[in-house]
Amino acid sequence: MSHYRWRAVVIYRTDAGPLDVEHFLEELHELHDRVEGGPHWDTIQRIEVQRINHCEDVHLTVEQAASR
Repeated sequence: MSHYRWRAVVIYRTDAGPLDVEHFLEELHELHDRVEGGPHWDTIQRIEVQRINHCEDVHLTVEQAASR
């Protein structure tokens, strides 16, 4: 099973309303090819990118991570 690190949702404008296309990525640079291969990029309203947290401590802060 692959452990994706990123979830990206590309929201496109369509005549019927917004079209959300979800992508799961191991590396952010993969998003480029997904966008290039999808509907025309000039129809993109926005792209939302979320980190998929595989850490057991969901409240980990930058400071706590630096001290580990």
